[in-house]
Amino acid sequence: MNKRLAISLAAFVGWLLITVVGGQIHTGEAPLLQAVTRGLGWPFLLAALFLLALVVWQQWRDVGLNQLASGRSLLLTWLPMLYIVVGLGLAVVLGLPPAGVLLWILFNTFLVGLSEELMFRGVLLQAFRRTVSIWPAVALTTLAFGAIHILNVFMTGELRAAMVQSAAAALSGLLFIALRLRTGSLWPCIIVHGLWDFATFTVAAARSGESHASSSGGPMTAMTFVPILLVLPNALYGLWLMRRIGQTHAQADL
Repeated sequence: MNKRLAISLAAFVGWLLITVVGGQIHTGEAPLLQAVTRGLGWPFLLAALFLLALVVWQQWRDVGLNQLASGRSLLLTWLPMLYIVVGLGLAVVLGLPPAGVLLWILFNTFLVGLSEELMFRGVLLQAFRRTVSIWPAVALTTLAFGAIHILNVFMTGELRAAMVQSAAAALSGLLFIALRLRTGSLWPCIIVHGLWDFATFTVAAARSGESHASSSGGPMTAMTFVPILLVLPNALYGLWLMRRIGQTHAQADL
């Protein structure tokens, strides 16, 4: 095992501890909606700061926190952005929560997007890329991203919901990793991921009918296979975006 991979895997374990243990302390077995609506989600902030400090310390300039080479590459986000607009429109129809709650949702979901994208499509992807070829690296990163969402059961106590979210996350991960590889930057992934979660939790808060969202109104309590079907087009679009990625990266490695 090379040094970069060893450090990245150790960082992954540390990040998991901050996220899972911090989440347990922060919300216990309350719905995830409470973690993003009731003030600052400090585990999200600590996890993001931990990874940013690691990247600066190790001087990993290849994790994707660079500017976009071209603003036109943002056009690749059209499909998930369409979902996001529709989701926010649905939230408006259902009745938006108070402005203060919306701001906490926006801030906390941005932190989630930053933390998870930096961990998976930044640190882990680049570590795997130095060990295996591009498609195995994509597969390992995607499977890991899906698998960690099962751990939400420790925060919600709902195994079925966590398993469904795990599958949906893995499918979404294909889109995020495609955006990372096609744009050369992590920022489109962070923005789309954060806004996707923002739309999801805003709809959930609107459906709950109260600003603080009881456990019966959280997004994880009514989980069915619908979330998987909803994100499936994103996954297929991500695979289409990566249809030539093996050739491109093979040439870049020569």
